[in-house]
Amino acid sequence: MDPKERERLFGQFDHVRVYGRDFKDRLEHAGFTVRQEFYAQELGPAVAQRHGLLVEVDMFYCTKPNQLQF
Repeated sequence: MDPKERERLFGQFDHVRVYGRDFKDRLEHAGFTVRQEFYAQELGPAVAQRHGLLVEVDMFYCTKPNQLQF
């Protein structure tokens, strides 16, 4: 897809996916334990901006138990 079209559709040229509100559920369905974090809100606007974090975007910390059984 054309970079200008991606920027028009997604707000930036290098963005390829936009996830819905069901993202956490989809990760959990795939077997991950998911912790939803609000780091940007906790850091405050100046620090969040310095690190390129968007206040309105949640972050997800995912872990998946090792499924190898001995």
